[in-house]
Amino acid sequence: MTVKIIQIPVGPLEMNATLVMDVESKETIFFDPGDEIESILNVANNEEMKITRLIATHCHIDHIAGSNEAMDKLQMKLEISPLGVPLLGNVGPIAASFGYSISKIEHGNFLNEGEKVTIGNTTFDILHCPGHSPDSLCFYTKGILIGGDLIFKGSVGRTDLPGGNPLELMKSIKEKILPLPENTIIYPGHGPKTILKEEKENNPFITGKVNII
Repeated sequence: MTVKIIQIPVGPLEMNATLVMDVESKETIFFDPGDEIESILNVANNEEMKITRLIATHCHIDHIAGSNEAMDKLQMKLEISPLGVPLLGNVGPIAASFGYSISKIEHGNFLNEGEKVTIGNTTFDILHCPGHSPDSLCFYTKGILIGGDLIFKGSVGRTDLPGGNPLELMKSIKEKILPLPENTIIYPGHGPKTILKEEKENNPFITGKVNII
């Protein structure tokens, strides 16, 4: 299994749109179509990526604002957690507060913990990791975690948005993420990638130096 991962910060909150390609087959997952869709698809074309899945790690507006354009250009539906449906139902007012004009985003298949997402010879396990958002999903394959807004380099996801819960967030990290191999590379929804071992040793929210609760 060999994958190539490209993260592109987009939109006013510099959310990382993430392209994950299985190198042998060139099949690619496009995670979090937040904005600047044409630019992202140009990168994918230049890398000869074949996008076969369009997935939201969670349905906060910075991660899905470009979904309609992406779905139209790729002719595929956005896959989400079923717990993201209420967020999509309220997308209009939230989008307007960020300067987007979006009345509705339709979704495709639901993704649930215990299921798998496969591109070529690469298979990701789906982990439900609520706390930042009730619908937050992470995707793990050997040594790689697509982490959404659960954990960042030196920090963790905010929990002051609707549906956020600091107890759930820390439980998700402790039960779902910390048991993974320490050499796991984390590709977060914002900021640079990091390594799980470094977060275990230095992230103040994980070491207990800072109490999120």
